[in-house]
Amino acid sequence: METRKAFKSNWKHIICCLILLVIFVLTIGTHMNAEGRDGEILAESSSSDTVPLRVSARELVAKFRYMGENEAVLAGPKEEVKVSTLDEDAELSTVEIPDIDYYITTYQEDIYFLSKTFRVQYEDVIKDLKKRYESSDFEFEQTNVGYLLTKKGKLKKYKSTLYGLVEYFYDYVESNPRKVNNKRVPYTGGAKYVENLIIYFTTRVYTNVDTVTALSIGASESGYYKVKYMLKSNNVYGGMNSKGLIKYRSIEYGVLSYVRMLSKNYYGKGLTTVSAIGKKYCPTYDDFGNKIASPHWVNLVSTAKKKYKKFNFDIETKDLLSEEELQNL
Repeated sequence: METRKAFKSNWKHIICCLILLVIFVLTIGTHMNAEGRDGEILAESSSSDTVPLRVSARELVAKFRYMGENEAVLAGPKEEVKVSTLDEDAELSTVEIPDIDYYITTYQEDIYFLSKTFRVQYEDVIKDLKKRYESSDFEFEQTNVGYLLTKKGKLKKYKSTLYGLVEYFYDYVESNPRKVNNKRVPYTGGAKYVENLIIYFTTRVYTNVDTVTALSIGASESGYYKVKYMLKSNNVYGGMNSKGLIKYRSIEYGVLSYVRMLSKNYYGKGLTTVSAIGKKYCPTYDDFGNKIASPHWVNLVSTAKKKYKKFNFDIETKDLLSEEELQNL
């Protein structure tokens, strides 16, 4: 009897040890899978929504707020979600924006800022966005909030949400010319705000444009954003038409026009170096009659690049709005 009890006891110990070993192996394996990709963090959610390629930290915060209001449950303890430590433009994976109301909440600051840029009323824009959403036969596409179509009648998809938002504004002012305030407001502020505008449009919208180069070309053309006659025209890059220096209705719209031009007419066509850009932007001819970039212009831009390489490019939309504007949102 004692031998049989000892035998049963030994088997019980062996089974317990095997169970502990299996738990240990599974725990180590899970830990390795979660942390073995150069610091990549894998998270699971109870949501069945699809996952976009890119979304900002602010969008993630808003999404959690939205899900909380609708009593959805996120897997895992809430304190593990350290959203406040993420960069505004961090590459994240999260659920898509589901509809126009959530879109407006998420991009409220950007919509307001772009309304200011294009000199249209924010309230009119919100009404138009909702009207397009309600009347469209297409599913909601967050990169094309204006439901802009191709020549074949298909819904366009843009490379980012903010790029699509800017394209919507261009379509809106073209469709509603009477709602645009074309009265020019000459810029009388300092260089810092202009530099921040260039940083915003190159890092958030037209990301194919090199920020340092864009800052440096503008600085070379406008005396580091201090030439008054250019600032009064809201023109920082020296753009000309048949009437002379182009006059823009706001400094924001003038800077947007400048960055958009670089994106479409230069970087979009493979002209990415200072020399290649300068050959078209500020050309001259060498002794053999060959068209080249002006050496003086190249030198000015190259000198400016030494300054702007040290700049902080972490600009958020709220940095472009006054305290009063933020409080009124």
